[in-house]
Amino acid sequence: MSRRSARTGVLLALWVAAAAGALLLGLSAVGAIGSGLTGGASSPPLSAGEIDARLALPAPAPPPPAGSPQRGTPTVLPAGPAGTVLARCVDGAPSVVSVNPAQGYEAGEDDGGRTVKLESDEVEVKVALRCDGTRPAGAVTVEQDD
Repeated sequence: MSRRSARTGVLLALWVAAAAGALLLGLSAVGAIGSGLTGGASSPPLSAGEIDARLALPAPAPPPPAGSPQRGTPTVLPAGPAGTVLARCVDGAPSVVSVNPAQGYEAGEDDGGRTVKLESDEVEVKVALRCDGTRPAGAVTVEQDD
């Protein structure tokens, strides 16, 4: 047997071994599906009756509100061309959660949640915040810098 045919035989044997290893790895991975990452016992699938019984249960009650202060749901308020302001009402007063300036603008001064200022080189935008009940609202003023 020549050196060339011996090399071909060795390469063929290595290829077959790699293919067999990949096959075994794939089969073990498919066999592990459903057993979780730790290999512990998995819960059996629910029957149609069990699914119906769980769907018939009442929805869980919402968690009780945390003590004072009462916090409203954050609301996105548009700030004209300058971006947006995320605000909520806390005990009837507006509270800024975040200011998200548009490209070319930066957040300016904030006077404790009542007014938010967004500035660019040419424009200054002010958002005066207030609470309408439990929802924040904003009045936008746009001023051109001279």
